[in-house]
Amino acid sequence: MYDKQIKKIFQGIIFLILLVFILYRVQDIYGIFINLLSIIKPFLIGGAIAFILSIPMNFLERKFPRLKRPFSLILTFLIFILVILVLIFLVGPKLIETITNIADTVPHAVESLRLLLQKSNIDWEWVQDYLTSIEIDWPTISNKLLSFFKDSFGNLFTSTFGMVTGFVTSIVSTVISFIFAAYILISKEKLSVQFKKLMYAFLPEKSVDKIIQVGKLTHKTFTNFFTYQCIECLILGSMFLVTMTILKIPYALLISVMITIMALVPIFGLCIAFIIASILIVMVDPVKVIVFAILFAVLQQIEGNLIYPRVVGKSIGLPPIWVIVVITLGSSLMGVVGMILFIPLSSVIYTLIRKSVYKRIRNRRISSDKWL
Repeated sequence: MYDKQIKKIFQGIIFLILLVFILYRVQDIYGIFINLLSIIKPFLIGGAIAFILSIPMNFLERKFPRLKRPFSLILTFLIFILVILVLIFLVGPKLIETITNIADTVPHAVESLRLLLQKSNIDWEWVQDYLTSIEIDWPTISNKLLSFFKDSFGNLFTSTFGMVTGFVTSIVSTVISFIFAAYILISKEKLSVQFKKLMYAFLPEKSVDKIIQVGKLTHKTFTNFFTYQCIECLILGSMFLVTMTILKIPYALLISVMITIMALVPIFGLCIAFIIASILIVMVDPVKVIVFAILFAVLQQIEGNLIYPRVVGKSIGLPPIWVIVVITLGSSLMGVVGMILFIPLSSVIYTLIRKSVYKRIRNRRISSDKWL
């Protein structure tokens, strides 16, 4: 008993020393963490690629049991590359065309604004006189531009070398990520067994059982979320493409692809897509914006009441209020990627907490009348 108390006191002292050291050298530790993260970044990306590609690969292996692992892996990579190429060659030209059209439309929009100001009894010439009356110190601007170009040319070699080095590093990191992903996919069962053996050898058995249980729940939640969410987004994007083409709304293909991608983020994704799409349409045909707004409202109701409950169902498992909180938190921490990843991650945490709460209530034999 006395030895146990000494051991606890000793552990507490070590913990306090480590805590003070971490707080005192927090910047150095953060720098080490960032450097370590940059080293293992290709492997983290490779793991993410392996997880995403494992979804279609598992589907192929279930549907075609005789298909050997290397062939299913090659077929999965070919499907992935085909999707990327379709997006590049199908959406790329439309995107360039859209940017060109917007650049050509801006002068006409300015002229329309001028006519609107004239009809509104606003003196357009007064606006022009005001703009021309603004004094601009051209000699100072010229000197600053000359200094800027001198500094730019002085650092041209260094910046060019840095760009080439960064490009080569990115290519190498991408290749390493895909090789690592392929290795994970080709021997995922073997890696799983090795990882479990390692944990059972060095950790308590109950802790390992809990870790494996949480891992299975996490894998199932993430897989269901991405699978059903992608199916739902494809259905929604196809509905927009067909209806917008029939109604002759501008940029039907580009907007449909954008909605398909943005719909991966529940709630906020479609709102952002609607704003961007409305801006694109109003530059070409302002009247069609009203048609698009009505179409968007109708299809969103169909998606929210029919498609989403049937396709996605309870794969997320989060109440709507928590979805909003999680998306806001994820966007502030990691941007769009955080908005997507934090939803299934929070679903796992929510499920674990809910199970723990129900288990504790049962163990304590507390009646439901207490909270009803």
